[in-house]
Amino acid sequence: MLHREALALRPVGHADRPLSLNNLANALSTRFKHQYNGQDLDEAIMLYRDALALCPVGHADRSMTLHNLATTLSIRFKHRGTDQDLNEAVMLHTPHAS
Repeated sequence: MLHREALALRPVGHADRPLSLNNLANALSTRFKHQYNGQDLDEAIMLYRDALALCPVGHADRSMTLHNLATTLSIRFKHRGTDQDLNEAVMLHTPHAS
């Protein structure tokens, strides 16, 4: 997957690493929608969390990352029915969350 190669070119500390993490997570989320592989969904959520950790309040990509993580948690809730995913998604969509 080319997104993995792009991420490898943006190591920890690289200014564009959050964007590469988001891009790879987006691709995995899209693949889940077509192949229903739960591992893709879990990895996408992990990558969004990693990207969010690199986007402090005020970072230009923080809003997009919060949205992507919340949306993917909602998808996983629909797939697995885990209340924790839904609760976290609601919290992330709430103003002034994280």
